[in-house]
Amino acid sequence: MTAVTTLFERIEAAMPDFKARPQQVQMSEFIAQAMSKPPQKRVAVVEAPTGVGKTLAYLTGTIQTALLQKKTLVISTATVNLQQQLIQKDLPQFSATLEEPIRFVQVKGRRRYVCPSKLNQVATTPEQQSLNIDVDEKYQQVLHMAQAKQLLSDWDEERWDGDRDSRRDKIDAELWHQISTDSEGCAGKSCSFYLRCPYYKLRREMTAAQVVVANHDLILSDADLGGGLVLPNPEEILFVFDEAHNLPRKALDHAAKALNFIQLYQTTETADSVLKKIPSTLSYRQHDFGYMLSELRRDLPAVMSHLQQIETILHSDGVVQDLLEKHISEPRIFWNSPLVNALLIPCQGLLQRANSIYKHYSVMAKWVKEGLEKTQLPNKVGEALLPQVGTVQNIFGYLIDFMALFLEPDKEDRPPNVRWLSVETFAKQQTLVVHAGPMTAAYFLDRSLWSRSYGVVLTSATLRGLGLFHRFRLDCGLHRFDEQHFLAVPSPFNYQKQATLHIPDMRFLPNEQQQQWQQEVVKKLIDIIDVTEATLVLFTSKLVMEAVYRQCPAAITAITMVQGDNLSPKNMVHRHIRQIESGKGSIIFGLDRFAEGVDLPGHLCTHVVITKLPFPVFTRPIEQAKQEWIIRKGGQPFTALSLPAVSVKLIQACGRLLRKETDSGRITILDKRLLTKGYGKQLLAHLPDYLLEKS
Repeated sequence: MTAVTTLFERIEAAMPDFKARPQQVQMSEFIAQAMSKPPQKRVAVVEAPTGVGKTLAYLTGTIQTALLQKKTLVISTATVNLQQQLIQKDLPQFSATLEEPIRFVQVKGRRRYVCPSKLNQVATTPEQQSLNIDVDEKYQQVLHMAQAKQLLSDWDEERWDGDRDSRRDKIDAELWHQISTDSEGCAGKSCSFYLRCPYYKLRREMTAAQVVVANHDLILSDADLGGGLVLPNPEEILFVFDEAHNLPRKALDHAAKALNFIQLYQTTETADSVLKKIPSTLSYRQHDFGYMLSELRRDLPAVMSHLQQIETILHSDGVVQDLLEKHISEPRIFWNSPLVNALLIPCQGLLQRANSIYKHYSVMAKWVKEGLEKTQLPNKVGEALLPQVGTVQNIFGYLIDFMALFLEPDKEDRPPNVRWLSVETFAKQQTLVVHAGPMTAAYFLDRSLWSRSYGVVLTSATLRGLGLFHRFRLDCGLHRFDEQHFLAVPSPFNYQKQATLHIPDMRFLPNEQQQQWQQEVVKKLIDIIDVTEATLVLFTSKLVMEAVYRQCPAAITAITMVQGDNLSPKNMVHRHIRQIESGKGSIIFGLDRFAEGVDLPGHLCTHVVITKLPFPVFTRPIEQAKQEWIIRKGGQPFTALSLPAVSVKLIQACGRLLRKETDSGRITILDKRLLTKGYGKQLLAHLPDYLLEKS
């Protein structure tokens, strides 16, 4: 008897209604075996369809290794719902079945918690009296101060724990930025609020915890900063990434960096303002900072000069003019192009100054913290100064990371970095933004996580496209792990008995005859929708969804909620459930948000209608660059990217129907390409084995 089967026996004994499924045990044993392998080999990738019970499977497969090796088990998810389910239900139940209960905690980024020091400053600092502030800004200031006073009172009197997500009222984003902080702006143990600080209370809980629940963004942010800042070092962690199909896209977002002109101008002004305070504030260190001040007085104006030079070069380019006039969006700029060549010298100059400023402000932050620790600096002064120093350090550190990507020459043997431009709103102003990022997150994930972590489990209901892990493996940087590290667990559902797949006879193709197809969709919906049951209709286009809704008869529209109308997706689901529970019919017209992650078991969803095959639209610069790279290497983007992606999306969309082994219903797909195109037959062959009905 293995350790896994022993654990499952304990769970069955403690939970009379629970019976371990063979697929669940298979998944758990596979993970446990992977975690017993030598270093650099402890990776398990598992596709576990809905109904397998993957949460208990990965908990039983990892917990004993984590406890025996004294590693922290970090479970990362993409959604808040799953994190709450783990903390409120799954982990308490699982812990209760063990010989000794485990300690677990949910961790979020520092910015999700209020900084009591900054909150106190905002709530108690007199309003700014300035002739430059207009009426709207003045009104906003008054609102912010009033809300800050209420928040401070609620936190001080323990009516609020300082977690942004636990507030029922909405906190303005600008105010929240003022009353939260990052690591550079935090005084740590020197802060007068340290013992009561919500973030440090959580850190103390985390130190004692054996299991930590987090989200992908937090893990990736920590990894991007080198690891060990928020969580323990990766070497001390056994990671489980649930909802892992989201990971490559999120990792790409973290790996890309941007140069925002207005932000840099404002940060340079902040740096200059801080510089003027230093001689008096840090007078006890005046023998240390003479050289520093002279360098910064040279570097800060130089930064402004380099930024203006870069802006001038950009604004003289025709592509940038087209962007500013909104003729194009997110144009790419290329290595060795005249524009990038013209930018190289001022960018290198800016990088040189950024390195110097970052170095000096890091030292400055260290001195302020030391001054607070040794009481050479009044708490009020130090705690007000440190966030400003930290902001300068943070933004210039980020600029250095951007330049590393932007100035890295293209190489023939590996995917080049992607460079592009956009116009964004920042601080209520339109600004030109220069972006740079890797084409793939594979190297970032492998270097930051897979090569360093004690062990890694990646799991989701859908990881394979067209029956293969190939695309996921490449996008995640798992190329050095062979098939022994990958497992597709069979579903516990009897698809033939539980669900029918109906593909009606459609005359028109959505990609070739859109208007006629759209009208045909309306007619088919009238024929196939039963207004007394629970129906989910999925679209790939908001315009098409709204046009179809407008053409539907009142019998359908009267009970239909459309995504993007008045209700949020979450509230649409709540209303849908109330309608069905009261014995009425209900229809949801939804987009991608409803095709993945929505859980409507049993009679809450008995019919899923997929109007069109959910082919991805590759419009973003990194996606376009990836297509070009595949062509350059002799591949076909449609086969390499589009087909695996649509296969995953289609399986996810169909998966909205069956959530439990007792569920049943039907799926209708209004896209005849499944039957008429060669790739359609491939997609159909890799769907679950539903009972197929053709008209």
